[in-house]
Amino acid sequence: MRNTLQHILDTIHWLCLAILDFTVVILIFWCGYEMWIISPHRVNPSPPAYQLSDMLLFASIIVVTLILGGTYKPQSSVFHVVKLKNMVKYSSIGFIFVLIISFFTRSLLVGRLQTVYTFIIMLPLLILERSMIDVLWNKLVTQKFQLKHIVIYGAGDTGKRLVKSIKNHPKLGYKVVAFFDDKKTNDSVVMANPVPVLGGKSAFKKYLKRVKRKIDEVIIAMPAASSNKSCEIMEICQQVDMPYKFVPSLNELALHRVRQEQLDGIPLFGVKELKLSIPSRIIKRIFDIIVTILLLLLLSPIFGIIVFLIKLTTKGSIVFKQKRIGQHGDEFILYKFRTMYPDTPEYAVHPKKSNDPRVTKLGRYLRRTSLDELPQFLNVLKGEMSVVGPRPEMPFIVENYNDIHRERLNVKPGITGLWQISGDRSLPIHENIDHDLYYIENQSLLLDIIIVLQTVWFGLVRGVGAK
Repeated sequence: MRNTLQHILDTIHWLCLAILDFTVVILIFWCGYEMWIISPHRVNPSPPAYQLSDMLLFASIIVVTLILGGTYKPQSSVFHVVKLKNMVKYSSIGFIFVLIISFFTRSLLVGRLQTVYTFIIMLPLLILERSMIDVLWNKLVTQKFQLKHIVIYGAGDTGKRLVKSIKNHPKLGYKVVAFFDDKKTNDSVVMANPVPVLGGKSAFKKYLKRVKRKIDEVIIAMPAASSNKSCEIMEICQQVDMPYKFVPSLNELALHRVRQEQLDGIPLFGVKELKLSIPSRIIKRIFDIIVTILLLLLLSPIFGIIVFLIKLTTKGSIVFKQKRIGQHGDEFILYKFRTMYPDTPEYAVHPKKSNDPRVTKLGRYLRRTSLDELPQFLNVLKGEMSVVGPRPEMPFIVENYNDIHRERLNVKPGITGLWQISGDRSLPIHENIDHDLYYIENQSLLLDIIIVLQTVWFGLVRGVGAK
């Protein structure tokens, strides 16, 4: 019954997305056409009339390409940006296919300027539409009807980390209902983790037989256990026909970088190099400079208004300066518009509540909209920061980094990043390391563009400020 409901909901989800994408693409095509018609730069004095058949063909090609690219499959990553990245990739491929049809067959007439206008508005609108629908679907459906009940075998650090990640990412629809572990756990461990520990191997086997239809999956979280021990747990799952996954026995530092390939059916594991190539670094730097200059020009009136209001409402400096740690552990001075009263200690605990008495009235708005971060574009121009990257930390926090945390220092810190647009902001920056590791491993120009667009959505439309 649970699997049937899951299948029905997944089908409804992708059908809704496909219909909405089709509708939005039709709107995009129409907007591109109208912008082309009124454009003073249009070369053709007698443009072809707007055809419904062209609009339907254009939308059909884009949606079919998105379907073939697997963008309507259920989300399997905690990073919403993964789905958006694939959507941008395959919608762009579909758009190129439209241009090829237009060029060779003339069955779809698209003006050159119309092509430019359509593509410019297509990606932001599709990203906005997908973001809004996914938020609504997660709140109305996933967290109420699509919860997957899972059991974790292994109540150690890895198992607890899994529970913490699942609780921090409810959009995935997982619910941990029980822990099993051969080792006895004391009260403090149980109290720190509200999921009950029900016993060892024998109790695990009885439990699965008793509640098999109520459990969707088992995760074996014992990377340090012997292979025989892990195989015993897998055999129990196989005996009761229970799907399972396991955390491999690999060094923790390298785990997130492991890549698998096969040689004549033999699995081979390797560690991916996280450094950007020289051409990629040059492209990223050019992107940083272009985005920074454009934003500084566009937002210069807002800069002036903020400076005037800070000076008008409180005493003290306009810009707050603080030492932060950048790439390779180098110190630099980070700039922000001051949002707290002048007598606040420089390295005071970060405000967690909107009504924190240390924050000024203007500061609350600046923090909520991330406008206090605008001076950091000067850090970008100086080459100390990037537009997109992990947030820079204070020196005394970096001193306590472990080996995994120090991987954040392999790239330039950024004004925005995956953590800022995730909505999973209950943990301090350095404890929410998964977002930074994913970005460092998968950084690209396309990913940076998506994160910047999502930042506008989160920071200005939804009012989620950066820390």
